[in-house]
Formats: sequence, C-alpha cells, structure tokens
Amino acid sequence: MTMKNKLAFMALAMTFAVAPLQEARADWKPAKPIRLVVPFAAGGGADLIARKLAEGAKQHFDQPVIVENRPGAGTAVAAQFVARSPADGYTLLLATSTTLCVNPILRSNLPYKADDFAPVAVLESVPFMLVVPKDSPAGSLRELVQMGQQRQGQVFYGTLGIGSSNHVLGGTLAKRANVELSPVHYNSGAPAMLALMRNDIQFYFDGISTSVPRVKNGELRGLAVTSRERVPAMPNLPTVAEAGYPDLSLSVWYGVVAPAGTPADVVQALNTVFNKVMATPDIVASMAAGGTRPLPISPAQFGKLIADDSALWKKAIEPLNLKLE
Repeated sequence: MTMKNKLAFMALAMTFAVAPLQEARADWKPAKPIRLVVPFAAGGGADLIARKLAEGAKQHFDQPVIVENRPGAGTAVAAQFVARSPADGYTLLLATSTTLCVNPILRSNLPYKADDFAPVAVLESVPFMLVVPKDSPAGSLRELVQMGQQRQGQVFYGTLGIGSSNHVLGGTLAKRANVELSPVHYNSGAPAMLALMRNDIQFYFDGISTSVPRVKNGELRGLAVTSRERVPAMPNLPTVAEAGYPDLSLSVWYGVVAPAGTPADVVQALNTVFNKVMATPDIVASMAAGGTRPLPISPAQFGKLIADDSALWKKAIEPLNLKLE
C-alpha cells in the first residue's frame, strides 16, 4: 500500500473514532419506534439477524424496532436512504463489510460515502467456508489448486457477482496459486449452491452458516475456513492460513450504523442495548452452531474495524483490477 493510501486509511480511522470518544451517556431512550433498514430481501441471513436484534431491543427500549427491507444495487439503495435520514437515532442501517469496506473500493459512483455513517455496533462476524461437491477429487485446498493446475481454466467457482466477496476470494486464490480459475456469477446464493451440488462449478466460498449443515449431513465437503482461528462448529476444518493461503483470511460482518452526526449519547445507548441483545445465550448458541460469533465492541472500535477491513479488502481487490461503475 502506498504512503498516500496509508494516510487515507489513517484519516478514515480517525474520522470514525473521534466522535464516540466524546463524553457520552447510555441513558437515552427512544420516544418512538426505531426503523432498522436492511439492504437485502426478507428471509436471508442478514434479515434474520436483524429481526432477532429488533425483537430483543424492544424489550430494553419499550419501543418497537421495525425492520424495513430495501434491497438493491449491492446494498447502495438502503445505504443512501439511511445516509440522507435525520441523524436522531430513529433510522439505522444494517450494514455489512460490503457496504462500507468493499463498495467504496469497487465503485466510484456510489451515492454515499463511508463517512456518511456513525458506527454503532457490530452484530456478527461471519467467515467463509471453502466448499466443494461431496464427490470432488479435491480433499484439501492444496489438492484443489493442483486440480486447477491440471485443468487450467476449466475449474469453475461460484460468485454472487463481479466484485462480490466470493469473487474476490476466488480471484485471490487464483492469483496467489498462479493458476487460472474461472468465475461463474449467480444472482443469489441458492443457485450457486445448487450448481455446486450438481458439480457445474467445482468450488464456492460460502458464508459459513449455510455450509455447516450441508457439510455435516454429507451434501458437500468443506476444505477450509477463512477465519483466523478454527471454527468450533467445524473443528476439524483447517483455516486457509493453515492450508497455506493466509491471503484468503477475510471475513465479513453485520453491524448497525446511524447517519453521521447522530449524538454520541444516542450512539452509546444503542451500542449498549444491541451488545446486550447479541450476548443473550440463545443467540450466542445459534451463532456458534452456524460457525459465526458475536462481536461486542464499542462504536470507536467498530470505526477502527471498518478502517482496518477497508485496508485488507483493498489489498485483496487491487491486484484483481476489479471496478464497478
């Protein structure tokens, strides 16, 4: 990374970190319903975690938290809407790494900027699992690379579109292994998973929660996880670093952000309640079973996470020459 880019990321970290360090109380209480805008359709993993959060937060706030789905444009539709909403704590965005770390790198025409938002709370850290068909000849990540070397250009992997996390991971693997691997783009995870089980594609970096049950029941075979440590739900699966490819150690997260300028006491109160909700035993157990985990950090720490992850994704994306306009 150039010195110019390092300075830019340091500035971004400072932008996120300064406001939450102000004197802040956690006794703010909402006087009306809170709207939590989800940038995906109902029924997916992000929507489900948003609804668990909304249900739990209502008990603390004595006000409903209304989940509103606004999918479109790779999360940009929802992000733009929240960025332009009043900075009063009543309109929040369920953000992802894609929203605040990846999109700003890939797209110069975004209708929002990362610093249009105040970090509130991280809900869940989600690694990927590298999965292959159950009868794949590849029994490890190294064997998958060897298969690619023997069948240059004829080993296909699934993505959720150009510039998606799975596309970046597959492209990074190809780059680091010096092998030609061919992406096949799908509009959602369901057809990608179906293609994998049919062996139409030979591997897929899947959000771990949907792969854990399929690997456990024998529908798929897992080769590695992209977390920095092994996942308790699949303790026998090595990390990508253990398998020899540390550059693939990339995970995503779901978090809540508010419009920039939201008062510090409001942000702190929301952070306190959301962290409490995500620490309830049933939610923690559900996450652990699916291979994910809560990440109860402060707004300032969340701001640093955004800046750090932006740097990691930039390092992964730049060699692939990916741009979306």
